Amino acid sequence: MKNLDDLEAFIRVVDSSDFSSAARSLNVTAGAISKQIRRLEGSLGVTLFERSTRRIRVTDEGLQIYECIKRGLSSIREAYSIAEQGRQSLSGNIAISSPSTFNDYFLIEAIENFKREHPDVSFYLDSSNRVVDIYSDGIDLAVRSGQLSDSQLVARKVFEQHRVLVCSPSYLARITPPIHVQDLSALSGLVFAYPGYNSAFWTLENTENSEVRRMPIKKAMSSDDGMALLNWALQGHGIALRESWSVQKYLANGELVNILPEWHEPISPIQIVRTGRNSVPIRISMFSNFLIEFCQNKINKSQ
Repeated sequence: MKNLDDLEAFIRVVDSSDFSSAARSLNVTAGAISKQIRRLEGSLGVTLFERSTRRIRVTDEGLQIYECIKRGLSSIREAYSIAEQGRQSLSGNIAISSPSTFNDYFLIEAIENFKREHPDVSFYLDSSNRVVDIYSDGIDLAVRSGQLSDSQLVARKVFEQHRVLVCSPSYLARITPPIHVQDLSALSGLVFAYPGYNSAFWTLENTENSEVRRMPIKKAMSSDDGMALLNWALQGHGIALRESWSVQKYLANGELVNILPEWHEPISPIQIVRTGRNSVPIRISMFSNFLIEFCQNKINKSQ
Protein backbone atom coordinates (compact mmCIF):
# COMPACT_ATOMS: atom_id res chain seq x y z
CA MET A 1 0.00 0.00 0.00
CA LYS A 2 3.05 2.35 0.21
CA ASN A 3 2.73 3.40 -3.44
CA LEU A 4 -0.97 4.11 -2.95
CA ASP A 5 -0.19 6.19 0.13
CA ASP A 6 2.29 8.22 -1.93
CA LEU A 7 -0.37 8.81 -4.58
CA GLU A 8 -2.85 9.85 -1.91
CA ALA A 9 -0.32 12.33 -0.49
CA PHE A 10 0.23 13.77 -3.98
CA ILE A 11 -3.53 14.25 -4.47
CA ARG A 12 -3.85 16.02 -1.10
CA VAL A 13 -0.93 18.37 -1.82
CA VAL A 14 -2.36 19.37 -5.20
CA ASP A 15 -5.82 19.92 -3.71
CA SER A 16 -4.51 22.08 -0.86
CA SER A 17 -1.52 23.67 -2.66
CA ASP A 18 0.35 23.26 0.61
CA PHE A 19 2.41 20.50 2.23
CA SER A 20 1.34 21.43 5.77
CA SER A 21 -2.39 21.33 5.00
CA ALA A 22 -2.01 18.01 3.22
CA ALA A 23 -0.07 16.64 6.19
CA ARG A 24 -2.79 17.71 8.64
CA SER A 25 -5.51 16.07 6.53
CA LEU A 26 -3.58 12.78 6.58
CA ASN A 27 -2.49 13.09 10.22
CA VAL A 28 1.21 12.96 9.38
CA THR A 29 4.07 15.49 9.45
CA ALA A 30 4.93 17.86 6.62
CA GLY A 31 8.33 16.16 6.47
CA ALA A 32 6.66 12.79 5.86
CA ILE A 33 4.59 14.29 3.03
CA SER A 34 7.71 15.82 1.47
CA LYS A 35 9.46 12.44 1.62
CA GLN A 36 6.48 10.74 -0.08
CA ILE A 37 6.44 13.30 -2.89
CA ARG A 38 10.19 12.91 -3.49
CA ARG A 39 9.78 9.14 -3.58
CA LEU A 40 6.91 9.42 -6.08
CA GLU A 41 8.90 11.81 -8.27
CA GLY A 42 11.80 9.37 -8.25
CA SER A 43 9.51 6.50 -9.17
CA LEU A 44 7.83 8.41 -12.02
CA GLY A 45 10.98 10.16 -13.22
CA VAL A 46 9.32 13.60 -13.39
CA THR A 47 9.11 16.72 -11.25
CA LEU A 48 5.62 17.08 -9.83
CA PHE A 49 6.01 20.45 -8.07
CA GLU A 50 8.04 23.60 -8.53
CA ARG A 51 9.13 24.57 -5.02
CA SER A 52 10.20 27.88 -3.50
CA THR A 53 10.68 28.93 0.10
CA ARG A 54 7.17 30.39 0.24
CA ARG A 55 5.00 28.31 -2.08
CA ILE A 56 4.70 25.29 -4.35
CA ARG A 57 3.22 25.00 -7.81
CA VAL A 58 2.19 21.82 -9.57
CA THR A 59 4.00 21.33 -12.90
CA ASP A 60 2.21 20.66 -16.18
CA GLU A 61 3.32 17.01 -16.02
CA GLY A 62 2.18 16.87 -12.41
CA LEU A 63 -1.24 18.24 -13.33
CA GLN A 64 -1.71 15.63 -16.06
CA ILE A 65 -0.69 12.87 -13.67
CA TYR A 66 -3.03 14.31 -11.03
CA GLU A 67 -6.03 14.06 -13.37
CA CYS A 68 -5.23 10.43 -14.22
CA ILE A 69 -4.57 9.39 -10.64
CA LYS A 70 -7.64 11.05 -9.17
CA ARG A 71 -9.93 9.12 -11.52
CA GLY A 72 -8.44 5.75 -10.62
CA LEU A 73 -7.33 6.05 -7.01
CA SER A 74 -10.75 5.55 -5.45
CA SER A 75 -11.33 2.41 -7.55
CA ILE A 76 -7.92 1.04 -6.58
CA ARG A 77 -8.58 1.62 -2.89
CA GLU A 78 -11.97 -0.05 -3.24
CA ALA A 79 -10.28 -3.07 -4.85
CA TYR A 80 -7.79 -3.30 -1.97
CA SER A 81 -10.66 -3.02 0.49
CA ILE A 82 -12.55 -5.87 -1.19
CA ALA A 83 -9.43 -8.04 -1.15
CA GLU A 84 -8.81 -7.30 2.53
CA GLN A 85 -12.41 -8.14 3.40
CA GLY A 86 -12.05 -11.44 1.55
CA ARG A 87 -8.97 -12.30 3.60
CA GLN A 88 -10.49 -11.31 6.93
CA SER A 89 -14.22 -12.09 6.72
CA LEU A 90 -16.04 -15.39 6.56
CA SER A 91 -18.05 -14.67 3.45
CA GLY A 92 -17.78 -15.44 -0.24
CA ASN A 93 -17.69 -18.63 -2.28
CA ILE A 94 -15.52 -21.75 -1.98
CA ALA A 95 -15.22 -23.91 -5.11
CA ILE A 96 -14.34 -27.54 -4.35
CA SER A 97 -13.53 -30.49 -6.60
CA SER A 98 -14.04 -33.85 -4.91
CA PRO A 99 -14.88 -37.46 -5.87
CA SER A 100 -18.51 -38.46 -5.42
CA THR A 101 -17.73 -41.18 -2.87
CA PHE A 102 -15.86 -38.71 -0.65
CA ASN A 103 -18.71 -36.23 -1.04
CA ASP A 104 -21.29 -38.78 0.02
CA TYR A 105 -19.36 -39.99 3.07
CA PHE A 106 -17.66 -36.79 4.25
CA LEU A 107 -17.95 -33.54 2.33
CA ILE A 108 -21.69 -32.88 2.07
CA GLU A 109 -22.17 -33.32 5.81
CA ALA A 110 -19.07 -31.23 6.56
CA ILE A 111 -20.37 -28.36 4.40
CA GLU A 112 -23.75 -28.47 6.13
CA ASN A 113 -22.10 -28.28 9.56
CA PHE A 114 -19.77 -25.46 8.51
CA LYS A 115 -22.60 -23.37 7.06
CA ARG A 116 -24.52 -23.53 10.33
CA GLU A 117 -21.70 -21.55 11.90
CA HIS A 118 -20.84 -19.43 8.84
CA PRO A 119 -24.01 -18.87 6.77
CA ASP A 120 -22.44 -16.17 4.56
CA VAL A 121 -20.02 -18.67 3.00
CA SER A 122 -21.37 -20.30 -0.17
CA PHE A 123 -20.06 -23.43 -1.89
CA TYR A 124 -19.70 -24.79 -5.43
CA LEU A 125 -19.03 -28.53 -5.63
CA ASP A 126 -17.54 -30.21 -8.72
CA SER A 127 -18.14 -33.95 -8.28
CA SER A 128 -17.31 -35.02 -11.83
CA ASN A 129 -14.59 -37.41 -10.53
CA ARG A 130 -12.09 -36.09 -13.07
CA VAL A 131 -8.75 -34.54 -12.12
CA VAL A 132 -9.50 -30.86 -12.68
CA ASP A 133 -7.00 -28.14 -13.47
CA ILE A 134 -7.24 -26.08 -10.29
CA TYR A 135 -5.90 -22.96 -11.99
CA SER A 136 -7.99 -22.85 -15.17
CA ASP A 137 -11.17 -24.29 -13.62
CA GLY A 138 -11.26 -21.77 -10.77
CA ILE A 139 -11.12 -24.39 -8.00
CA ASP A 140 -10.15 -23.27 -4.49
CA LEU A 141 -9.76 -26.73 -2.95
CA ALA A 142 -9.50 -30.21 -4.47
CA VAL A 143 -9.67 -33.56 -2.70
CA ARG A 144 -7.17 -35.99 -4.23
CA SER A 145 -5.81 -39.44 -3.54
CA GLY A 146 -2.12 -40.27 -3.83
CA GLN A 147 0.98 -38.16 -4.30
CA LEU A 148 0.94 -34.85 -6.20
CA SER A 149 2.51 -34.50 -9.63
CA ASP A 150 2.37 -30.66 -9.57
CA SER A 151 4.98 -29.24 -7.18
CA GLN A 152 3.36 -25.77 -7.39
CA LEU A 153 0.33 -27.00 -5.45
CA VAL A 154 0.04 -27.05 -1.67
CA ALA A 155 -1.32 -30.26 -0.13
CA ARG A 156 -2.45 -31.16 3.39
CA LYS A 157 -2.98 -34.78 4.34
CA VAL A 158 -6.44 -35.60 5.68
CA PHE A 159 -5.90 -39.31 6.38
CA GLU A 160 -4.41 -42.45 4.84
CA GLN A 161 -6.56 -45.02 3.11
CA HIS A 162 -6.49 -48.29 1.21
CA ARG A 163 -9.01 -49.95 -1.07
CA VAL A 164 -10.35 -53.48 -0.57
CA LEU A 165 -11.92 -56.05 -2.89
CA VAL A 166 -15.66 -56.40 -2.29
CA CYS A 167 -18.65 -58.10 -3.87
CA SER A 168 -22.17 -59.04 -2.84
CA PRO A 169 -23.00 -62.42 -1.26
CA SER A 170 -25.13 -63.20 -4.33
CA TYR A 171 -22.15 -62.72 -6.67
CA LEU A 172 -19.89 -64.73 -4.37
CA ALA A 173 -22.40 -67.61 -4.48
CA ARG A 174 -22.09 -67.73 -8.30
CA ILE A 175 -18.31 -68.22 -8.31
CA THR A 176 -16.28 -71.15 -7.00
CA PRO A 177 -14.58 -70.59 -3.64
CA PRO A 178 -11.96 -70.43 -2.35
CA ILE A 179 -10.84 -67.39 -4.33
CA HIS A 180 -7.14 -66.69 -4.86
CA VAL A 181 -5.60 -63.46 -6.12
CA GLN A 182 -4.71 -65.05 -9.47
CA ASP A 183 -8.41 -65.82 -10.03
CA LEU A 184 -9.30 -62.11 -10.32
CA SER A 185 -8.45 -61.93 -14.03
CA ALA A 186 -11.28 -64.39 -14.79
CA LEU A 187 -13.93 -62.65 -12.64
CA SER A 188 -16.17 -59.66 -13.40
CA GLY A 189 -14.41 -56.43 -12.48
CA LEU A 190 -16.18 -53.15 -11.71
CA VAL A 191 -13.53 -50.66 -12.75
CA PHE A 192 -12.92 -46.95 -12.24
CA ALA A 193 -12.30 -45.29 -15.62
CA TYR A 194 -12.76 -42.00 -17.48
CA PRO A 195 -11.68 -40.61 -20.88
CA GLY A 196 -7.90 -40.67 -20.93
CA TYR A 197 -7.70 -43.10 -18.02
CA ASN A 198 -8.81 -46.68 -18.47
CA SER A 199 -6.91 -49.00 -16.14
CA ALA A 200 -6.88 -52.68 -17.04
CA PHE A 201 -4.98 -53.61 -13.86
CA TRP A 202 -5.41 -53.49 -10.09
CA THR A 203 -2.27 -53.06 -7.99
CA LEU A 204 -2.62 -55.15 -4.82
CA GLU A 205 -0.42 -55.66 -1.77
CA ASN A 206 -0.39 -58.71 0.51
CA THR A 207 -0.85 -57.75 4.16
CA GLU A 208 1.13 -60.78 5.37
CA ASN A 209 4.33 -60.58 3.34
CA SER A 210 4.07 -57.14 1.58
CA GLU A 211 4.16 -58.80 -1.86
CA VAL A 212 2.80 -56.46 -4.55
CA ARG A 213 1.06 -57.76 -7.66
CA ARG A 214 -0.34 -55.96 -10.68
CA MET A 215 -3.38 -58.02 -11.56
CA PRO A 216 -5.15 -57.84 -14.95
CA ILE A 217 -8.91 -57.28 -14.74
CA LYS A 218 -11.74 -58.71 -16.77
CA LYS A 219 -13.80 -55.55 -17.09
CA ALA A 220 -17.55 -56.12 -16.75
CA MET A 221 -18.61 -52.52 -16.07
CA SER A 222 -16.70 -49.24 -15.68
CA SER A 223 -17.47 -45.70 -14.56
CA ASP A 224 -15.82 -42.50 -13.38
CA ASP A 225 -18.33 -42.44 -10.49
CA GLY A 226 -17.25 -44.34 -7.39
CA MET A 227 -20.82 -44.47 -6.09
CA ALA A 228 -21.92 -46.20 -9.30
CA LEU A 229 -19.24 -48.86 -8.82
CA LEU A 230 -20.33 -49.35 -5.22
CA ASN A 231 -23.98 -49.71 -6.20
CA TRP A 232 -23.13 -52.22 -8.94
CA ALA A 233 -21.22 -54.28 -6.40
CA LEU A 234 -24.21 -54.18 -4.03
CA GLN A 235 -26.44 -55.35 -6.89
CA GLY A 236 -24.24 -58.39 -7.57
CA HIS A 237 -22.64 -57.35 -10.87
CA GLY A 238 -19.05 -58.17 -9.90
CA ILE A 239 -16.03 -57.26 -7.79
CA ALA A 240 -15.11 -53.66 -6.96
CA LEU A 241 -11.94 -52.21 -5.47
CA ARG A 242 -13.34 -49.58 -3.10
CA GLU A 243 -12.15 -47.44 -0.19
CA SER A 244 -12.33 -49.34 3.10
CA TRP A 245 -14.15 -46.46 4.80
CA SER A 246 -16.78 -46.30 2.05
CA VAL A 247 -17.75 -49.99 2.36
CA GLN A 248 -17.36 -50.47 6.09
CA LYS A 249 -21.07 -50.33 6.91
CA TYR A 250 -21.93 -52.73 4.07
CA LEU A 251 -19.34 -55.22 5.28
CA ALA A 252 -20.71 -54.89 8.82
CA ASN A 253 -24.34 -55.56 7.80
CA GLY A 254 -23.50 -58.32 5.33
CA GLU A 255 -24.51 -56.55 2.11
CA LEU A 256 -20.91 -56.88 0.90
CA VAL A 257 -18.08 -59.30 1.63
CA ASN A 258 -14.33 -58.77 1.42
CA ILE A 259 -13.39 -61.65 -0.85
CA LEU A 260 -9.60 -61.40 -0.37
CA PRO A 261 -8.98 -59.78 3.05
CA GLU A 262 -5.24 -60.50 2.85
CA TRP A 263 -4.95 -58.36 -0.32
CA HIS A 264 -5.67 -54.64 -0.68
CA GLU A 265 -4.47 -51.67 -2.66
CA PRO A 266 -1.29 -50.09 -1.20
CA ILE A 267 -1.95 -47.36 1.36
CA SER A 268 -2.10 -43.82 -0.07
CA PRO A 269 -2.95 -40.39 1.38
CA ILE A 270 -6.18 -38.46 0.89
CA GLN A 271 -5.16 -34.82 0.57
CA ILE A 272 -6.74 -31.37 0.33
CA VAL A 273 -4.97 -29.45 -2.42
CA ARG A 274 -4.90 -25.74 -3.26
CA THR A 275 -2.80 -23.39 -5.36
CA GLY A 276 0.49 -22.17 -3.96
CA ARG A 277 -0.52 -18.51 -3.63
CA ASN A 278 0.77 -16.85 -0.46
CA SER A 279 -2.39 -15.00 0.57
CA VAL A 280 -5.29 -17.39 1.20
CA PRO A 281 -8.75 -16.03 2.13
CA ILE A 282 -9.64 -16.90 5.69
CA ARG A 283 -12.83 -18.71 4.61
CA ILE A 284 -10.71 -21.20 2.62
CA SER A 285 -8.11 -21.78 5.32
CA MET A 286 -10.78 -22.16 8.01
CA PHE A 287 -12.83 -24.61 5.95
CA SER A 288 -9.70 -26.65 5.18
CA ASN A 289 -8.98 -26.95 8.90
CA PHE A 290 -12.63 -27.77 9.62
CA LEU A 291 -12.81 -30.48 6.93
CA ILE A 292 -9.61 -32.20 8.05
CA GLU A 293 -10.79 -32.34 11.66
CA PHE A 294 -14.27 -33.49 10.60
CA CYS A 295 -12.91 -36.35 8.46
CA GLN A 296 -10.41 -37.51 11.05
CA ASN A 297 -13.06 -37.55 13.78
CA LYS A 298 -15.42 -39.56 11.58
CA ILE A 299 -12.71 -42.06 10.68
CA ASN A 300 -11.69 -42.46 14.33
CA LYS A 301 -15.27 -43.01 15.48
CA SER A 302 -15.82 -45.73 12.88
CA GLN A 303 -12.77 -47.75 13.93
